[in-house]
Amino acid sequence: MLAGGHMEYMFDLKEWKKRDITGLYHKWQNMNEDRTLWKLGTLPPGLITFYGLTHPLEKSWHVLGLGYNPSVDKKIERAAVVHYNGNMKPWLELAMTKYRSYWTKYIKYDHPYLRSCNLSE
Repeated sequence: MLAGGHMEYMFDLKEWKKRDITGLYHKWQNMNEDRTLWKLGTLPPGLITFYGLTHPLEKSWHVLGLGYNPSVDKKIERAAVVHYNGNMKPWLELAMTKYRSYWTKYIKYDHPYLRSCNLSE
């Protein structure tokens, strides 16, 4: 199972199924029903579930900054994951237009759920 970067993950779905990762995650969530193991959030059961099963991805696979850094051009074509961290998300009017297409090419603007989201094309 692979995971890495800044909260970006790549999963081996055959391994996920073999190890019943979903069941294990739900087991930890259910064990904390009374909130005695941890108080808030989903990070603790995720960390427990994936403990010992993750490996970092090579840094060049993950490009950060598409929501704030106008100079990631050289790295972006080799990236497996592009991360729109920052305030200029591609669906907002204030997005950096030169990076918007890496996101919009996958969006089906005519989908009923997306039509109500007021996304910028």
